[in-house]
Amino acid sequence: MCPTPLGRIQSRTVIIWGPAILGLILWIVDGRPDWLVLVVVYLLLGVALDACVYSWLLRYQPPWMSFVLALAEFGLLYVLAQILELNPTPAEAIVFYWVCWAMAAATRIALLPILALTYIESSWEIRRPAWSLPPDRVPFPVVAAVDIEQGPAVRGASGAAIPIPIERLPSPSGVHQVPQV
Repeated sequence: MCPTPLGRIQSRTVIIWGPAILGLILWIVDGRPDWLVLVVVYLLLGVALDACVYSWLLRYQPPWMSFVLALAEFGLLYVLAQILELNPTPAEAIVFYWVCWAMAAATRIALLPILALTYIESSWEIRRPAWSLPPDRVPFPVVAAVDIEQGPAVRGASGAAIPIPIERLPSPSGVHQVPQV
């Protein structure tokens, strides 16, 4: 896969909705807004990495590279969560991150190609299916629209009006008897 920088940012923004809803539910149940803050930091970190690092570091991204990038992002996010002094325990933060990553990956792999049929062909960009050129700039083929009666010259040139039968000759690619001299 060769995602564009815009495609990476668009995809990351769309697939974060599942983890954001999970963070909102945990905030309501637990009473700590740190879950939603962690999702926002995860989104901002991912957008920064997509815009500044991944676009020049990765020209081609095989599917297994997503897990390697997830490990690196997990380390950076864990450090940022410690710097921001968010309250989840290390075990809670680890489980929350990997659940969020699994939800985002499942959305990117299974849901986005269904919602946007050209998602993979468009380098992970979410595009509107349309012409790449404005309609007034698209050249169109010129086709003869007038039905003209064929004259004798056209009929003679096409071979349709030849009154003599054509002699049947053997195929040049076949095996034939050699003529005697």
